[in-house]
Amino acid sequence: MPTVDIVIRSHAKDFPWLRHCLAGVRRWCSGFRHVVVVIPRKSAPRLARYGIEADRIVQCVDYPEDYLGQQVTKVFADELTDADFIAHLDSDCIVRRPLSPADLVDKVARPRVLYTPGQYFHRGAPWRAATEHCLGHPVGSDYMRRQPLVYPRWLYAGLREYLQRLHGVAPAAFIQAQSPLGFSEFNALGAYAHRHHREAFAWVLHPSPAYDETWTRVFWSWSGVTPTVEQELRMLARGEQPPELEG
Repeated sequence: MPTVDIVIRSHAKDFPWLRHCLAGVRRWCSGFRHVVVVIPRKSAPRLARYGIEADRIVQCVDYPEDYLGQQVTKVFADELTDADFIAHLDSDCIVRRPLSPADLVDKVARPRVLYTPGQYFHRGAPWRAATEHCLGHPVGSDYMRRQPLVYPRWLYAGLREYLQRLHGVAPAAFIQAQSPLGFSEFNALGAYAHRHHREAFAWVLHPSPAYDETWTRVFWSWSGVTPTVEQELRMLARGEQPPELEG
């Protein structure tokens, strides 16, 4: 059976979210080989304060702008684990029901990737311009439609080689040279896969601008852990589903 590792890239400011994220993984996830948490070196001293534990905790370099830095880390995720597939989970995303690799990868080892064509976004498709600039061709869909997002390990090197040829600079340097919202790692991976390796994936149409929250409740870390959010997090930790997420 192929191996699947969960990789979570986080940093100190998101540790209040990360502890809830890891609790959800421990409660609901089965069949994954390892949970790998990646943090900048300067965040490491604060791990104990929040009781952060995982199968592996990896320290990466401290980036000047970590919003772009965390995207660099994800584009190089194949260097963090030797798993056949990598399931990315963000710190502010909480698994809320049983989840196994079979939910993310089909019987012939194709990752299931959701996509939403631009026509479903009434205010314009998010990340389209950034992804088109990155890949050098039109991009008709958004590929960051749910968490976790899973990709085969070979895809990462393929994307990096493509970016190197297209832009003539190292992929990490290219990403860090963008504006803070000028790159989308999951859309770059998804759109690259859709154009160049379509047969290796199971593509699932998601005809809605809203995230699919079948397995994972998607929060926004920038909004902070408000009292309302804290109450919902406690419900999820107890295995209870907020009314709007039932079903």
